Amino acid sequence: MNNWSIQYLYPTQVYCAKVENFDSIQDEIQGVIEKSTFDYFSGFGQTHKLSQHFGPSDSSYLMGDLPIFNKELQTHIERYGKELKYYNNEYQVVNSWMTLFEKGDYAHIHDHKDTDYSGVYYFCKEPKAKDFFFESPVVGAKASAPYFGARIYPPTETGHLMLFPGWLPHGVDRIATDGQRYSLSFNIEFQKIDPDLPVIKCHIK
Repeated sequence: MNNWSIQYLYPTQVYCAKVENFDSIQDEIQGVIEKSTFDYFSGFGQTHKLSQHFGPSDSSYLMGDLPIFNKELQTHIERYGKELKYYNNEYQVVNSWMTLFEKGDYAHIHDHKDTDYSGVYYFCKEPKAKDFFFESPVVGAKASAPYFGARIYPPTETGHLMLFPGWLPHGVDRIATDGQRYSLSFNIEFQKIDPDLPVIKCHIK
């Protein structure tokens, strides 16, 4: 019998999944892309392009055009909540936007402040491309090889969805391949309710 143990203090749970209703979700997002405009955001410089939904508080509500994705997202939020043992059954998608990456683009290391969950869905991404990363919020981990130098590259490909705490730093290395990559990003709140946005009720037990 062991007289020692490893205590997992403050682990960061990141939810990764493939969507189940893939074809319908792809068709729905394709429709959004076709009627969206993409441009650099002045606050980020010429790093990557964002749809018109990003930025001002009066920007159009992207999730209103994605009922199939919203229904699928609810299932994944329920699963994530059960794993976290967090049982609040109401949430809002407080903002959402599309991102366009092309060759040479990148995303600086950033977080989404005090957002409860942040998420990303990959509409299209080159197979086996490893450039999206999470960086440890523990500053000292950057100097430690056993902790991956504080940077982890999760598997990401077309049809993949990730949910993670908004305070977790993340970024994208400079894209080395040709082509266009689209992703859908969003932020979720459970308690800071906005009266102008719909409230989704889920079933976390």
